[in-house]
Amino acid sequence: MGATVVGHIGPARETWHAWSPAARPCPTARTKNEELPVCGIVGFHGHDDRDLLQAMNDQLVHRGPDGDGIFLDGTVGLGHRRLTIIDTSHEADQPMWSADRRFVIIFNGEIYNFRELKAELVAKGHQFRFQSDTEVILAGYAEWGQDVLRHLLGMFAFALYDTTTGELFIGRDRLGIKPFYYVDAPFFAFASEIKSLMVIPGVQKQVNAEALARFLKFRVHDSDEQTFFAGVKRLMPGHSMTIRRDGTRSVTKWWTLEFNPEFGPSKSDAEYAEEYGAVFEKVMRRHLIADVPLGFNLSGGLDSSGVVGVASQLVHGGEDTHTGGKFFTFSALFPGETIDETRYITEVERFARSTPVYSYPNPDEFWAEIMPWVYTQEEPTISSAPYAYYSVFREAAKHVKVSLSGNGGDETLAGYLPYFRTYLQSAAGTRAYGRMIAEGVRGVPVFYKQYAQRLEQVVKGQGVTMTPFLGESLKGFRDITFGYSPNLNERLSQDVTMYSTPNLLRYEDKNSMAFGLESRVPFLDSELVEFTFNLPIDQKIKNGWTRYVYRNAMKGRMPELNRLRRSKIGFTNPETPWLKHNAPHIRKVFASSALADHGLFNQQQLLESFDRFLIGKERIDSLVYWRILVSQLWIERFGLDGVA
Repeated sequence: MGATVVGHIGPARETWHAWSPAARPCPTARTKNEELPVCGIVGFHGHDDRDLLQAMNDQLVHRGPDGDGIFLDGTVGLGHRRLTIIDTSHEADQPMWSADRRFVIIFNGEIYNFRELKAELVAKGHQFRFQSDTEVILAGYAEWGQDVLRHLLGMFAFALYDTTTGELFIGRDRLGIKPFYYVDAPFFAFASEIKSLMVIPGVQKQVNAEALARFLKFRVHDSDEQTFFAGVKRLMPGHSMTIRRDGTRSVTKWWTLEFNPEFGPSKSDAEYAEEYGAVFEKVMRRHLIADVPLGFNLSGGLDSSGVVGVASQLVHGGEDTHTGGKFFTFSALFPGETIDETRYITEVERFARSTPVYSYPNPDEFWAEIMPWVYTQEEPTISSAPYAYYSVFREAAKHVKVSLSGNGGDETLAGYLPYFRTYLQSAAGTRAYGRMIAEGVRGVPVFYKQYAQRLEQVVKGQGVTMTPFLGESLKGFRDITFGYSPNLNERLSQDVTMYSTPNLLRYEDKNSMAFGLESRVPFLDSELVEFTFNLPIDQKIKNGWTRYVYRNAMKGRMPELNRLRRSKIGFTNPETPWLKHNAPHIRKVFASSALADHGLFNQQQLLESFDRFLIGKERIDSLVYWRILVSQLWIERFGLDGVA
């Protein structure tokens, strides 16, 4: 059967035959007619159902509401959803063919260095029809094969089919900014979101008991290839996959985050700060490239303040956000709550001369839309905090098509309080005992908060575990051994690649794409990440300050109030007050027959504990109840009918 490409643009449907040129990606373009795709992809290998391929693609309409395209060649199918931002012509729609008609690709992401790669490939004799970074990947694959991944600088997930060899090659970016999920049965299929896989007849619709137990007991998810859905896996960041004509498959780790294990510096603090500032500004320029309205998430924290501060200086110096002269910042405010960051947010707004846009998340609104929000997240979340992002992105999408955030700064620069302990371990491990003692003293203003919080937990008895609430099917799994390194840079690399950043990126993608909005994360630009991890440990924490080199580099680039703040909140919700506010609804879920029937939780124990908590007689972290609640709502929303 010959290969065909079918495209759906707006309400009409068009068909291009195998010989006709295929297409333009959903764009976030650089300059006129230079476009970058931010959409959704689906596909399969070993099946030939065009209607199923279209149904999978239709599940991603929110990622690309402006059109779609599908490709089917025998038992290989590829689908793409398009988000039109500028230039409504369709010369380069996806799926896209290579110039010689050998390769066809679907691509989600942005290649920031595509212009440089295009010039290099033109010099090698390659010809281009479009002004698209998608076509650069095709030409790069023809030139370098699978090593094309090492040439790409950006965020991406793509599937490229070789019509000559019958091989399907899949690549995911270094940090996993763009998602990629797949199943092995009843045949190999993949998608940008899990919901596309759930429409496939024969795919398990069951709970992955091990993943759920790990999440409930240890608050861990997205740390390996497992998802909460039995049989659904994720291709890990920095990995690629090859599916051969006969269906055999291999997975390759093509990128590893290297780190500097040394404690002490080889340059002065000023030199490190100057170098970091230069790389950060370069990365910010790269992330500001767009021909569409662009804005910034602002929590008031150190990381988002730096993104907004540097961006404002670049924009006021001539860069264009394509918003009619406005510089938009988007924030969540909680008036009267202890987590409200208004003071720090307004300070940055004045510094950046921004046009602020606020969202005001509240518990009633949250509960009213909790089920569609759970569906958007696709898997349980550690807390309700991602709802604040969801609210911010919803408002942002009314004004811009691209938004930059500060996600990733804490994990790359040691922004969390527990990193102080690892820092002291690093000093001891390199026999820098003088520094260890000195930093222990200088860090008291930060340490005392952490220890005071821990002491409060002990006094309140918040060592109560999740175990009493678990049913038998969730109890038989081995406890996790985190194996945290005593070397700070290695410990940070563990969080960036396994324990923290992957789940933050999942939240970022789901919440932004729910509103057809592209989110960019400058702190997780691979060039900046590699530079940061090449710094010695004492540039992460020093003289009692976290994120030391970053604070030094940001002098004059953000308000001093923000640069020198020690407190940390970020985008979040008032967890316990919201839980108590919605207690009647939550208790109804806990008491439901739906929860009792699957037997994953000890319902009686749960209800008794929750009732004691509400009257102040249960000493427990309220997020224990949240993890059970969100897991139950997730099971109900996706109609899961058992465990595996």
